[in-house]
Amino acid sequence: MAFRSPTSRTDPGAERAATVARVDNLRIGIDLPYFATPGEVRAYAQAVEALGYDHLGFSEHVCTTTDSAFPTPVIRVDDPWRETTTMAAFLAGVTTSIEINPAMMLLPLYHPVLAAKQLAEIDNLCDQRLRVAASIGWNDRETESLGVDPATRGRRLEEQLVVMRALWTTPFVDHDGEFFSLGQVSINPRPERPVPMWMGAGRMQANGIPSDAALARVARVADGFKFAAPSFFDRDGVAETIGRLRAALAIAGRERSPFGVEVRMVVQATTEADWPGVVEWAAEIGATHLGISNRIAGGTVGEQIDRAQRFAEVIGLHT
Repeated sequence: MAFRSPTSRTDPGAERAATVARVDNLRIGIDLPYFATPGEVRAYAQAVEALGYDHLGFSEHVCTTTDSAFPTPVIRVDDPWRETTTMAAFLAGVTTSIEINPAMMLLPLYHPVLAAKQLAEIDNLCDQRLRVAASIGWNDRETESLGVDPATRGRRLEEQLVVMRALWTTPFVDHDGEFFSLGQVSINPRPERPVPMWMGAGRMQANGIPSDAALARVARVADGFKFAAPSFFDRDGVAETIGRLRAALAIAGRERSPFGVEVRMVVQATTEADWPGVVEWAAEIGATHLGISNRIAGGTVGEQIDRAQRFAEVIGLHT
């Protein structure tokens, strides 16, 4: 899909004004790259916050194994994956305004009472800046290592969200489900609001485009949908998926608003000349959020910050 501008290339001032207007209608965020030290993570998080990015995303794995069926050569057994709650808590402590967006939290690896407590604590301590995107994950061996049957992940995830939301909104919870049983269970303090729980889906082998079954699950229980980064390579598929998602929401009896949609841009697959078109594309197809995927783009922390700054300059981020 070629990027195109709705304004004439002969009028750069009008073109930039149109792009800035689209920026202001999107929440634009960026990923936390692979960094080895706490100082690097802190420097990057504080820099992108100062640049005006709306959200900071990061992905997780709890463990890998040498016999994991990695879906792409880019993913390696020794990649420095973060764990959701520890990294979110760290980011909450070194930032003041940017939204913290674990994505994807592999929720089936967690017990819902513990996950509800941890996420509530983080959201309270960072003044309601947490937005979580959860998924079932691709690594069956990781799931098995945490004592979970991979075949049950989808059903387990749906039940977890029911339990967690009940714990966040109800003084004492009774629940008797397929996977979890609770009798008069409470967490305190509860969060000031139910933590926004988005979902993601889409296998890399399908360019990150989710199945109808996955979208039906999203429509039933999620607060929003975050595309996987590989979906950027099938932008027509992204637009078509948003249409399927809207249909699934209607079937589930839910309104489009305030349901959110985050589309993705793989920074190493673009040039500066592409960036305004990406923003326009995201706005045109009805996304509420745009996330800049640069986790594997490479470079030092300074080079990553320079790239984030240049993107903000080119698109006129919230100016």
